[in-house]
Amino acid sequence: MKGAARDARALLLFTEVLANGGIQRFNQTLLNALERLEVRCQALSLNDPKRARAPDTCPSLQLKGFGGDRFAFVLALARTLATQRFDIVLVGHVNFATVARIALGLFPWSRPRTVFIAHGIEVWSGIGPLRRFALGRMDRILCVSHYTRDRVLEQAPALAATRLTVFPNALAGSWSSIVPAAITRDLPARFVLSVTRLEPGDRYKGIATVIEALAMVSDLDIDYVVVGAGRDIAFLKLVAERFGVSARVHFWTGVTDAELVSLYRKCLAFVLPSGKEGFGIVFLEAMYFGAPVVAAREKGAMDVVRDGETGLSVPFGDVIALRRAIERLANDAALVERLQSRGRSMVTADGPFTFERFKERCAEALLNDPPVPPRHERGDAVAPLGSAPR
Repeated sequence: MKGAARDARALLLFTEVLANGGIQRFNQTLLNALERLEVRCQALSLNDPKRARAPDTCPSLQLKGFGGDRFAFVLALARTLATQRFDIVLVGHVNFATVARIALGLFPWSRPRTVFIAHGIEVWSGIGPLRRFALGRMDRILCVSHYTRDRVLEQAPALAATRLTVFPNALAGSWSSIVPAAITRDLPARFVLSVTRLEPGDRYKGIATVIEALAMVSDLDIDYVVVGAGRDIAFLKLVAERFGVSARVHFWTGVTDAELVSLYRKCLAFVLPSGKEGFGIVFLEAMYFGAPVVAAREKGAMDVVRDGETGLSVPFGDVIALRRAIERLANDAALVERLQSRGRSMVTADGPFTFERFKERCAEALLNDPPVPPRHERGDAVAPLGSAPR
Protein backbone atom coordinates (compact mmCIF):
# COMPACT_ATOMS: atom_id res chain seq x y z
CA MET A 1 0.00 0.00 0.00
CA LYS A 2 3.07 2.23 0.18
CA GLY A 3 2.64 5.41 -1.84
CA ALA A 4 -1.12 4.94 -2.22
CA ALA A 5 -2.18 7.74 0.13
CA ARG A 6 -4.14 9.62 -2.48
CA ASP A 7 -6.40 6.63 -3.18
CA ALA A 8 -6.66 5.29 0.38
CA ARG A 9 -10.00 5.18 2.19
CA ALA A 10 -10.12 5.06 5.97
CA LEU A 11 -12.87 4.36 8.48
CA LEU A 12 -12.11 5.86 11.89
CA LEU A 13 -13.88 4.91 15.11
CA PHE A 14 -13.66 7.68 17.72
CA THR A 15 -15.11 8.39 21.14
CA GLU A 16 -15.27 12.13 20.37
CA VAL A 17 -13.77 14.74 18.07
CA LEU A 18 -15.50 18.10 18.54
CA ALA A 19 -14.50 18.91 22.12
CA ASN A 20 -11.49 19.92 24.18
CA GLY A 21 -9.46 17.25 25.90
CA GLY A 22 -6.34 15.22 25.25
CA ILE A 23 -7.89 12.42 23.19
CA GLN A 24 -10.18 14.83 21.33
CA ARG A 25 -7.25 17.04 20.34
CA PHE A 26 -5.30 13.98 19.27
CA ASN A 27 -8.22 12.96 17.05
CA GLN A 28 -8.42 16.44 15.54
CA THR A 29 -4.70 16.45 14.77
CA LEU A 30 -4.90 12.97 13.28
CA LEU A 31 -7.80 13.94 11.01
CA ASN A 32 -5.96 17.08 9.92
CA ALA A 33 -2.87 15.03 9.05
CA LEU A 34 -4.90 12.53 7.03
CA GLU A 35 -6.59 15.41 5.22
CA ARG A 36 -3.15 16.73 4.25
CA LEU A 37 -2.16 13.24 3.10
CA GLU A 38 -5.29 13.16 0.91
CA VAL A 39 -6.70 10.08 2.61
CA ARG A 40 -10.46 9.91 2.18
CA CYS A 41 -11.82 9.60 5.72
CA GLN A 42 -15.14 8.59 7.18
CA ALA A 43 -15.44 8.87 10.98
CA LEU A 44 -18.01 7.40 13.36
CA SER A 45 -17.89 9.31 16.64
CA LEU A 46 -19.83 7.91 19.59
CA ASN A 47 -20.17 11.03 21.75
CA ASP A 48 -20.30 13.84 19.20
CA PRO A 49 -23.76 15.31 18.45
CA LYS A 50 -25.91 13.48 15.92
CA ARG A 51 -25.78 16.47 13.59
CA ALA A 52 -22.06 16.99 14.01
CA ARG A 53 -20.18 18.85 11.30
CA ALA A 54 -16.61 18.14 10.31
CA PRO A 55 -13.95 20.61 11.55
CA ASP A 56 -13.05 23.40 9.13
CA THR A 57 -9.55 21.91 8.82
CA CYS A 58 -11.02 18.69 7.36
CA PRO A 59 -13.46 19.74 4.62
CA SER A 60 -13.53 16.33 2.94
CA LEU A 61 -14.19 14.38 6.15
CA GLN A 62 -17.50 12.53 6.49
CA LEU A 63 -18.28 12.74 10.21
CA LYS A 64 -21.26 11.05 11.84
CA GLY A 65 -21.99 11.56 15.53
CA PHE A 66 -24.25 9.38 17.68
CA GLY A 67 -24.88 11.47 20.81
CA GLY A 68 -23.70 8.64 23.05
CA ASP A 69 -26.06 6.03 21.54
CA ARG A 70 -23.90 2.89 21.63
CA PHE A 71 -26.42 0.64 19.89
CA ALA A 72 -26.77 3.06 16.96
CA PHE A 73 -22.97 3.34 16.79
CA VAL A 74 -22.46 -0.43 16.56
CA LEU A 75 -25.30 -0.79 14.03
CA ALA A 76 -23.78 1.94 11.86
CA LEU A 77 -20.36 0.28 12.08
CA ALA A 78 -21.77 -3.02 10.83
CA ARG A 79 -23.78 -1.35 8.08
CA THR A 80 -20.79 0.71 6.94
CA LEU A 81 -18.49 -2.32 6.75
CA ALA A 82 -21.17 -4.30 4.90
CA THR A 83 -21.75 -1.71 2.22
CA GLN A 84 -18.38 0.01 1.74
CA ARG A 85 -14.76 -0.97 1.20
CA PHE A 86 -11.91 0.58 3.18
CA ASP A 87 -8.16 0.29 3.04
CA ILE A 88 -7.78 1.18 6.72
CA VAL A 89 -9.97 0.76 9.79
CA LEU A 90 -8.58 2.78 12.70
CA VAL A 91 -9.88 1.96 16.18
CA GLY A 92 -9.48 5.04 18.35
CA HIS A 93 -10.31 3.60 21.77
CA VAL A 94 -9.93 0.26 23.54
CA ASN A 95 -13.69 0.12 24.17
CA PHE A 96 -14.18 -0.33 20.43
CA ALA A 97 -11.48 -2.97 19.88
CA THR A 98 -13.57 -6.09 20.45
CA VAL A 99 -16.70 -4.93 18.64
CA ALA A 100 -14.59 -3.73 15.70
CA ARG A 101 -12.90 -7.14 15.35
CA ILE A 102 -16.26 -8.93 15.58
CA ALA A 103 -17.77 -6.62 12.97
CA LEU A 104 -14.82 -7.13 10.63
CA GLY A 105 -15.15 -10.89 11.07
CA LEU A 106 -18.71 -10.74 9.77
CA PHE A 107 -17.47 -9.51 6.40
CA PRO A 108 -14.47 -11.68 5.46
CA TRP A 109 -14.39 -10.29 1.93
CA SER A 110 -13.38 -6.92 3.43
CA ARG A 111 -9.74 -7.11 4.50
CA PRO A 112 -8.66 -3.59 5.48
CA ARG A 113 -5.53 -2.87 7.45
CA THR A 114 -6.54 -2.55 11.10
CA VAL A 115 -4.85 -0.03 13.37
CA PHE A 116 -5.48 0.50 17.07
CA ILE A 117 -4.51 3.61 19.06
CA ALA A 118 -3.54 3.18 22.72
CA HIS A 119 -3.70 6.56 24.43
CA GLY A 120 -3.06 6.10 28.12
CA ILE A 121 -4.96 5.27 31.27
CA GLU A 122 -7.69 3.38 29.39
CA VAL A 123 -5.19 0.64 28.46
CA TRP A 124 -2.91 0.65 31.51
CA SER A 125 -5.13 -2.02 33.07
CA GLY A 126 -8.17 -4.08 32.15
CA ILE A 127 -6.90 -5.74 28.97
CA GLY A 128 -8.62 -9.09 29.52
CA PRO A 129 -8.93 -12.12 27.23
CA LEU A 130 -11.39 -10.57 24.76
CA ARG A 131 -9.37 -7.40 24.35
CA ARG A 132 -6.14 -9.39 24.04
CA PHE A 133 -7.79 -11.43 21.30
CA ALA A 134 -8.87 -8.25 19.49
CA LEU A 135 -5.52 -6.52 19.84
CA GLY A 136 -3.72 -9.64 18.68
CA ARG A 137 -5.50 -9.31 15.34
CA MET A 138 -4.63 -5.67 14.76
CA ASP A 139 -2.00 -5.03 12.12
CA ARG A 140 -0.54 -2.13 14.08
CA ILE A 141 -0.91 -0.79 17.61
CA LEU A 142 0.09 2.86 17.97
CA CYS A 143 1.03 3.86 21.54
CA VAL A 144 1.28 7.54 22.38
CA SER A 145 4.14 7.02 24.85
CA HIS A 146 6.77 4.49 25.88
CA TYR A 147 4.96 3.94 29.18
CA THR A 148 1.70 3.08 27.43
CA ARG A 149 3.51 0.66 25.12
CA ASP A 150 5.14 -1.09 28.07
CA ARG A 151 1.84 -1.40 29.92
CA VAL A 152 0.10 -2.96 26.91
CA LEU A 153 2.89 -5.52 26.49
CA GLU A 154 2.83 -6.36 30.20
CA GLN A 155 -0.83 -7.32 29.93
CA ALA A 156 -0.59 -8.99 26.53
CA PRO A 157 2.96 -10.43 26.33
CA ALA A 158 2.08 -12.63 23.35
CA LEU A 159 1.61 -9.57 21.14
CA ALA A 160 4.28 -9.21 18.49
CA ALA A 161 6.37 -6.31 19.78
CA THR A 162 7.22 -5.09 16.28
CA ARG A 163 3.56 -4.24 15.78
CA LEU A 164 3.55 -1.82 18.71
CA THR A 165 4.93 1.55 17.66
CA VAL A 166 5.51 4.57 19.88
CA PHE A 167 3.37 7.18 18.14
CA PRO A 168 3.50 10.45 20.10
CA ASN A 169 1.01 13.25 19.73
CA ALA A 170 1.96 16.63 18.29
CA LEU A 171 1.15 20.27 18.59
CA ALA A 172 -1.87 20.98 16.41
CA GLY A 173 -0.97 23.17 13.44
CA SER A 174 -3.92 25.46 14.16
CA TRP A 175 -2.15 27.03 17.17
CA SER A 176 0.22 28.95 14.91
CA SER A 177 -2.65 30.94 13.41
CA ILE A 178 -4.31 31.99 16.69
CA VAL A 179 -4.00 35.67 17.52
CA PRO A 180 -3.65 36.21 21.29
CA ALA A 181 -6.65 37.94 22.87
CA ALA A 182 -6.48 40.54 25.61
CA ILE A 183 -7.41 39.20 29.03
CA THR A 184 -10.42 41.14 30.26
CA ARG A 185 -10.55 39.42 33.66
CA ASP A 186 -8.53 40.56 36.66
CA LEU A 187 -5.25 38.87 35.83
CA PRO A 188 -2.60 38.66 38.60
CA ALA A 189 0.75 40.25 37.83
CA ARG A 190 2.66 37.04 38.63
CA PHE A 191 1.03 33.64 38.44
CA VAL A 192 1.53 29.96 37.68
CA LEU A 193 -0.97 28.29 35.38
CA SER A 194 -2.74 24.94 35.03
CA VAL A 195 -5.13 23.87 32.25
CA THR A 196 -7.09 20.70 32.88
CA ARG A 197 -10.42 19.03 33.54
CA LEU A 198 -11.68 19.49 37.09
CA GLU A 199 -13.75 16.41 37.80
CA PRO A 200 -13.48 14.30 40.98
CA GLY A 201 -12.04 11.46 38.91
CA ASP A 202 -9.25 13.74 37.71
CA ARG A 203 -7.67 14.48 41.08
CA TYR A 204 -4.57 12.64 39.91
CA LYS A 205 -3.85 15.80 37.87
CA GLY A 206 -2.35 17.24 41.05
CA ILE A 207 -4.20 20.57 41.32
CA ALA A 208 -4.64 20.20 45.09
CA THR A 209 -0.90 19.58 45.37
CA VAL A 210 -0.17 22.84 43.53
CA ILE A 211 -2.49 24.72 45.89
CA GLU A 212 -0.66 23.27 48.90
CA ALA A 213 2.73 24.13 47.36
CA LEU A 214 1.54 27.69 46.68
CA ALA A 215 0.83 28.10 50.37
CA MET A 216 4.50 27.28 51.06
CA VAL A 217 6.01 29.56 48.40
CA SER A 218 7.89 32.40 50.06
CA ASP A 219 6.80 35.01 47.50
CA LEU A 220 3.25 35.94 48.48
CA ASP A 221 2.76 37.89 45.26
CA ILE A 222 2.57 34.68 43.19
CA ASP A 223 -0.98 33.59 42.39
CA TYR A 224 -2.39 30.46 40.78
CA VAL A 225 -4.76 30.48 37.77
CA VAL A 226 -6.56 27.22 37.01
CA VAL A 227 -8.29 27.04 33.62
CA GLY A 228 -10.92 24.34 33.32
CA ALA A 229 -14.42 23.28 34.22
CA GLY A 230 -15.83 20.46 36.27
CA ARG A 231 -17.63 19.38 39.41
CA ASP A 232 -14.49 19.38 41.55
CA ILE A 233 -14.07 23.16 41.67
CA ALA A 234 -16.01 23.41 44.94
CA PHE A 235 -13.70 20.84 46.57
CA LEU A 236 -10.58 22.61 45.28
CA LYS A 237 -11.84 25.92 46.64
CA LEU A 238 -12.14 24.26 50.04
CA VAL A 239 -8.54 23.07 49.69
CA ALA A 240 -7.43 26.64 48.93
CA GLU A 241 -9.38 27.90 51.94
CA ARG A 242 -7.84 25.28 54.19
CA PHE A 243 -4.33 26.34 53.20
CA GLY A 244 -5.15 30.04 53.51
CA VAL A 245 -4.64 30.95 49.84
CA SER A 246 -8.23 31.44 48.63
CA ALA A 247 -7.49 34.99 47.50
CA ARG A 248 -4.54 33.80 45.41
CA VAL A 249 -6.21 30.83 43.63
CA HIS A 250 -8.45 31.67 40.67
CA PHE A 251 -10.65 29.21 38.77
CA TRP A 252 -11.45 30.36 35.23
CA THR A 253 -13.97 28.69 32.96
CA GLY A 254 -15.00 29.58 29.43
CA VAL A 255 -11.47 30.57 28.36
CA THR A 256 -11.04 30.75 24.58
CA ASP A 257 -7.95 29.44 22.81
CA ALA A 258 -6.97 33.04 22.00
CA GLU A 259 -7.14 33.95 25.70
CA LEU A 260 -5.26 30.78 26.59
CA VAL A 261 -2.39 31.81 24.33
CA SER A 262 -2.08 35.04 26.32
CA LEU A 263 -2.08 33.11 29.60
CA TYR A 264 0.67 30.77 28.39
CA ARG A 265 2.76 33.78 27.37
CA LYS A 266 2.28 35.70 30.62
CA CYS A 267 2.55 32.96 33.26
CA LEU A 268 5.66 32.33 35.35
CA ALA A 269 5.28 28.61 34.70
CA PHE A 270 2.82 26.04 33.47
CA VAL A 271 2.36 23.51 36.27
CA LEU A 272 0.57 20.17 35.95
CA PRO A 273 2.05 17.54 38.29
CA SER A 274 -0.24 14.77 37.07
CA GLY A 275 0.39 11.17 38.00
CA LYS A 276 -1.40 9.59 35.04
CA GLU A 277 -0.75 11.46 31.79
CA GLY A 278 -0.81 9.21 28.74
CA PHE A 279 1.20 11.82 26.87
CA GLY A 280 0.45 15.42 27.80
CA ILE A 281 -0.49 17.50 24.75
CA VAL A 282 -1.01 20.49 27.04
CA PHE A 283 2.72 20.51 27.83
CA LEU A 284 3.44 21.00 24.12
CA GLU A 285 1.01 23.91 23.95
CA ALA A 286 2.69 25.58 26.92
CA MET A 287 6.17 25.04 25.45
CA TYR A 288 5.16 26.50 22.10
CA PHE A 289 4.05 29.77 23.70
CA GLY A 290 7.10 30.08 25.92
CA ALA A 291 5.87 28.86 29.29
CA PRO A 292 8.45 26.89 31.30
CA VAL A 293 6.85 23.60 32.32
CA VAL A 294 6.67 21.69 35.60
CA ALA A 295 5.36 18.12 35.46
CA ALA A 296 5.35 15.00 37.62
CA ARG A 297 8.03 12.43 36.82
CA GLU A 298 5.42 9.90 35.81
CA LYS A 299 4.00 7.89 32.90
CA GLY A 300 3.76 9.49 29.46
CA ALA A 301 4.75 12.95 30.66
CA MET A 302 8.35 11.72 30.82
CA ASP A 303 8.45 11.49 27.03
CA VAL A 304 7.82 15.23 26.81
CA VAL A 305 9.13 16.90 29.98
CA ARG A 306 12.78 16.01 30.57
CA ASP A 307 14.05 17.37 33.85
CA GLY A 308 16.42 20.28 33.41
CA GLU A 309 16.13 20.13 29.61
CA THR A 310 12.60 20.78 28.38
CA GLY A 311 11.12 21.52 31.79
CA LEU A 312 11.32 20.58 35.45
CA SER A 313 9.94 17.31 36.78
CA VAL A 314 9.14 16.41 40.37
CA PRO A 315 8.02 13.21 42.10
CA PHE A 316 4.24 12.85 41.99
CA GLY A 317 2.63 14.20 45.16
CA ASP A 318 5.86 15.74 46.49
CA VAL A 319 4.71 19.16 47.70
CA ILE A 320 8.17 20.26 48.83
CA ALA A 321 9.74 19.46 45.45
CA LEU A 322 6.90 21.26 43.68
CA ARG A 323 7.32 24.36 45.85
CA ARG A 324 11.06 24.38 45.09
CA ALA A 325 10.42 24.07 41.35
CA ILE A 326 8.03 27.03 41.38
CA GLU A 327 10.47 29.15 43.36
CA ARG A 328 13.36 28.24 41.03
CA LEU A 329 11.39 29.41 38.01
CA ALA A 330 10.26 32.57 39.79
CA ASN A 331 13.84 33.54 40.66
CA ASP A 332 16.21 32.08 38.06
CA ALA A 333 15.90 33.97 34.76
CA ALA A 334 18.73 31.99 33.14
CA LEU A 335 17.00 28.69 33.93
CA VAL A 336 13.71 29.99 32.55
CA GLU A 337 15.37 31.14 29.33
CA ARG A 338 17.09 27.77 28.85
CA LEU A 339 13.90 25.78 29.44
CA GLN A 340 11.91 28.07 27.16
CA SER A 341 14.42 27.67 24.33
CA ARG A 342 14.74 23.91 24.62
CA GLY A 343 11.01 23.40 25.16
CA ARG A 344 10.07 25.42 22.11
CA SER A 345 12.60 23.53 19.98
CA MET A 346 10.53 20.40 20.62
CA VAL A 347 7.49 21.88 18.85
CA THR A 348 9.04 24.04 16.12
CA ALA A 349 11.29 23.56 13.06
CA ASP A 350 12.53 19.93 13.08
CA GLY A 351 11.36 19.19 16.61
CA PRO A 352 9.89 15.74 17.32
CA PHE A 353 6.43 17.02 18.25
CA THR A 354 5.65 19.30 15.30
CA PHE A 355 2.63 18.73 13.09
CA GLU A 356 4.86 17.99 10.09
CA ARG A 357 6.63 15.21 11.98
CA PHE A 358 3.26 13.87 13.09
CA LYS A 359 2.07 13.80 9.49
CA GLU A 360 5.18 11.84 8.54
CA ARG A 361 4.46 9.34 11.34
CA CYS A 362 0.88 9.00 10.07
CA ALA A 363 2.09 8.20 6.57
CA GLU A 364 4.55 5.62 7.88
CA ALA A 365 2.16 3.95 10.32
CA LEU A 366 -1.04 3.98 8.30
CA LEU A 367 -0.02 3.95 4.66
CA ASN A 368 3.13 1.81 4.59
CA ASP A 369 3.04 -1.95 4.91
CA PRO A 370 3.48 -3.09 8.53
CA PRO A 371 6.42 -5.32 9.42
CA VAL A 372 5.78 -9.06 9.43
CA PRO A 373 7.01 -10.45 12.76
CA PRO A 374 8.76 -13.82 13.04
CA ARG A 375 6.50 -16.62 14.22
CA HIS A 376 8.41 -17.04 17.45
CA GLU A 377 8.33 -13.36 18.36
CA ARG A 378 6.73 -12.44 21.66
CA GLY A 379 6.32 -8.99 23.13
CA ASP A 380 8.24 -9.89 26.30
CA ALA A 381 11.24 -11.13 24.30
CA VAL A 382 11.88 -8.06 22.17
CA ALA A 383 13.35 -4.74 23.24
CA PRO A 384 11.02 -1.73 22.97
CA LEU A 385 11.24 0.46 19.89
CA GLY A 386 13.45 3.36 20.87
CA SER A 387 14.28 4.12 24.47
CA ALA A 388 12.26 6.06 26.96
CA PRO A 389 13.91 9.22 28.28
CA ARG A 390 15.18 8.80 31.81
